[in-house]
Amino acid sequence: MATVTNWVDHLTASEGAGQIYPYVGTELWWVIAGIAFWLCWTYYTATGEAEEQRKLARKKHGANDYKNNIPEW
Repeated sequence: MATVTNWVDHLTASEGAGQIYPYVGTELWWVIAGIAFWLCWTYYTATGEAEEQRKLARKKHGANDYKNNIPEW
């Protein structure tokens, strides 16, 4: 039933807050989870790219090797 006469009283009531704005009080946990995900993703991406660069460095390509059409350059 949509009988709201005063939005201030309705939004501050505990039974109405979950209907208007779900998951009240979980914002901090979402921020922490987002930061943790971002840090993990950054770490694993950097680790993978560093390994790829080490593999390329072990092949000892020269500055002009791309002209010879080397596969996996």
